[in-house]
Amino acid sequence: MTGYGNVTHETPDFIVRIEIKSLNSKHLDLTLRLPKQFNNKEIELRSQLNQSVQRGKVNLVIDVEYTNPALLKKTLNKALFLSYYREVEETLKELNVTTKDIIPVILAMDDVLLVPEAAAGENDWKIVEETLNKAIEKFDGFRLKEGDMTYKEMVTYIKSIETYLEDVDKKKLDKITRIKEQLREKLEAMFKDGKLDENRYEHEMIFYAEKLDITEEIVRLRSHIALFLKTIEEDMPGKKLGFIAQEIGREINTIGSKVNDAQIQKDIVMMKEELEKIKEQVQNIL
Repeated sequence: MTGYGNVTHETPDFIVRIEIKSLNSKHLDLTLRLPKQFNNKEIELRSQLNQSVQRGKVNLVIDVEYTNPALLKKTLNKALFLSYYREVEETLKELNVTTKDIIPVILAMDDVLLVPEAAAGENDWKIVEETLNKAIEKFDGFRLKEGDMTYKEMVTYIKSIETYLEDVDKKKLDKITRIKEQLREKLEAMFKDGKLDENRYEHEMIFYAEKLDITEEIVRLRSHIALFLKTIEEDMPGKKLGFIAQEIGREINTIGSKVNDAQIQKDIVMMKEELEKIKEQVQNIL
């Protein structure tokens, strides 16, 4: 399920900005972007998020901006600087290249300028962790609102299918009456010079009534709809709703294949359209 939460917290020494967002996915896929000084907290963060999120493509970004001048002051890793300098200088001589601008390049290399250890202290991490908890709360709140909206939409869609089904149930009687009249007209045309065989007429009617009868499918579809409405109230009903939606689709298709009637086919098309909306939303439910 989609979700979003962001929190910014300021202290005298630094500003913490945390953003969590997720997209729908069948499995849990965590992507973390952390400040370098907190890379050692990645396993701890993954464990914490695993407890809060069951599945989804989750992206967590933690940014820490130090504002205290004392903490912003970096120190030179002299040994590493000299090592890089000698190596770059030797390479330039081999290439017969002369430049005076190698010092800025070396200073930009990893770990040549070091952030003071105070900037990565445990006290700072505690503040980051507290901010993260607030971001997770907002993230969960967003998902709850999304879930409530999804619930209302799903109920609307399934109720709509139920309404179209009732319309099909009413129209099927008209369909049978029309078939009965059409069959009598055809038989009377065949026997216009003689008497209509009532026994044959009844036999043909029984044949068509059995072939076109959709009563059993309507009963099963009503049962599936009732089960869907009951299941959606349960905790983590996603998979179960998916199975029920498949059964609903089977019954709708069977009714559509049995009944060759333009008016009923319109209802079948509308039921299929509502069912597709349900299938899309089911993917967002745990």
